[in-house]
Amino acid sequence: MFRIPALHDPRRFDAEPTGKGLGDLPEWDLTDLYAAPDAPEVTRDFDWLDDACARFAASYEGRLAGLDAAAMLQCIQDYEAIDITAGRLMSYAGLRYYQATTDSERAKFMADAQDRVTVATTPLVFFSLEMNRIDDATMESLLQADAALGRYRPVIERMRAMRPHQLSDELEKFLHDQSTVGAAAWNRLFDETMAGLSFEVEGEDDPLPLEATLNLLTDPARARRQAAAQSLAKVFDANIRLFARVHNTLAKEKEISDRWRKMPSPQHGRHLSNHVEPEVVEALRNAVVAAYPRLSHRYYALKAKWLGLERLEIWDRNAPLPIEAPRTIGWTEARETVMSAYGDFDPRMADLAEPFFTQGWIDAGVKLGKAPGAFAHPTVTTVHPYVMLNYLGKPRDVMTLTHELGHGVHQVL
Repeated sequence: MFRIPALHDPRRFDAEPTGKGLGDLPEWDLTDLYAAPDAPEVTRDFDWLDDACARFAASYEGRLAGLDAAAMLQCIQDYEAIDITAGRLMSYAGLRYYQATTDSERAKFMADAQDRVTVATTPLVFFSLEMNRIDDATMESLLQADAALGRYRPVIERMRAMRPHQLSDELEKFLHDQSTVGAAAWNRLFDETMAGLSFEVEGEDDPLPLEATLNLLTDPARARRQAAAQSLAKVFDANIRLFARVHNTLAKEKEISDRWRKMPSPQHGRHLSNHVEPEVVEALRNAVVAAYPRLSHRYYALKAKWLGLERLEIWDRNAPLPIEAPRTIGWTEARETVMSAYGDFDPRMADLAEPFFTQGWIDAGVKLGKAPGAFAHPTVTTVHPYVMLNYLGKPRDVMTLTHELGHGVHQVL
């Protein structure tokens, strides 16, 4: 319920694969969420959440079907206030955790927050179940009777799309309570394991984190790419039993859930979540697969020819083309490039993106223990989004910044 990616001179042009020498890389300022994990506002909001959830259940459980439009609007607004507070708490805990997943204090705070929010919100499980028992005609009349209530139509329609797949009230409450030790726990174990891995790459003075090692796969020197790929394979192989256990457990858990919920296919739940018809996704998938020979296969054949190779190895897939002059793009240049592109599209888009750079809404540095990859987190409507990167100065990193910042601007809107 809560929510909580040019061989003119093959010399090493990136002597610091961990991101040093790229300028002043920004870090998140999370004080717009909370000042600190022990701030009094954190305790206040957890306590308020406990009380608000209990009051909500006492006021509305078993009564939704009899509410008129005004009362239904108030009910949804009360639920929304709870959702925002829970989302604020979990956003803060989650973002701190993603900055350093191997930090025991942050991991504990995240786990404790998740547990507390889950326990507090268990009494709210009835809400979506009862909403979905209201017949279509009654719900439509409510939505048409009050314009303010009608604003929530998209949310209500997404909720009601799950009607054929709901379980009993007791089972839904059990699954909600059990969620912190189910898939979420396995995902957290995987995330912490991946973030804690280090890779000894031939030619590097010190072990590298995952993102820095992956970055070497785009190095112009083939021997360096090969060394990185072999180090990745060695470390992944050493953890293969854990990875297999996580994968197989999650796959089986999903199979059980889908079976009980009578999902017609493994991907059906995702289609419902994305509010997209299965036929649309299938058509897209078929079109992409049909284009493999004339696009991806042709591209890699041309790339092998350009690189002077008869066969591409796995470490050649992301090699820069020989027409590219290798260089490192500092953070200042990356920012100017992205902001110029946004401004050329529409000055208002650049205005919306500016605070991400100036107000601590981006965390860009590569650090051991930091979550790999990149994302834009919307947090809640009363705060603002945050963007996470692992910036290493490659063109793909600038494109990632452009992409994730686009999500951030969208989330602001």
